[in-house]
Amino acid sequence: MQSYIHCLIPILPVNDVKASLEYYRDVLGFEVASVWDEDGYAVVQCGDIEIHLDKQDHFAVYRSHSYLFVENADEIYDLYKSKHVEIIQEIESKPWGVREFTFRDINGHMFRVAHGEK
Repeated sequence: MQSYIHCLIPILPVNDVKASLEYYRDVLGFEVASVWDEDGYAVVQCGDIEIHLDKQDHFAVYRSHSYLFVENADEIYDLYKSKHVEIIQEIESKPWGVREFTFRDINGHMFRVAHGEK
């Protein structure tokens, strides 16, 4: 059976679109792809990864994680530590064959950053 789903784009609720854009650009290294409403909705992008930022006055952050697969998680870890990103779980090699760490963004969303180990 051929899969008809070819892309997943998360839409993250945020407290402040402008502050979130600055954080994703200046701290996490994303590019601003588009801004539909600086007070309401914008898109950031890094490589093939696209994240939509949606202004919400009230939202709950659940304990879900998004996985970001990268070339070298150790380099990203060192960069994020130097920029004072909130690291939730330190970098380590996992039994399922990846090296990963977890961080939380300024809105409380958690991301795991990993690369495969051979």
